[in-house]
Amino acid sequence: MVLNVLVILMVREASLRSLLAARLALSGIDVVSMEQVDAGRIARLGGAAPVLVADAAATEDHPGGLAALAADPLWHRLIILGGDEAVTAPHLHHVTAEEPATAIAALLRDGGAVH
Repeated sequence: MVLNVLVILMVREASLRSLLAARLALSGIDVVSMEQVDAGRIARLGGAAPVLVADAAATEDHPGGLAALAADPLWHRLIILGGDEAVTAPHLHHVTAEEPATAIAALLRDGGAVH
């Protein structure tokens, strides 16, 4: 069962962003794409437990980078496609799988445990 969460896609590569949005939506996950984190917009969308899915380029462009995103209490979970694995946090997951949508859906299923 997939958690009832809002997934924010902050992925620079258009084809990957489209693929992820479509595959996650077909899995029953609410997905919104953003170029930059907008906490006010997330709150208006009902993002009580938002999950950020971002690629390395997007995290590098974010003020403070991945470390700032990981420290932000806004995020229930961070799922990073590649990126700096030196940054760690209990709610931070790096995805390097060939099928990122499958890996992301697995992280959201059953409370986040990957099976």
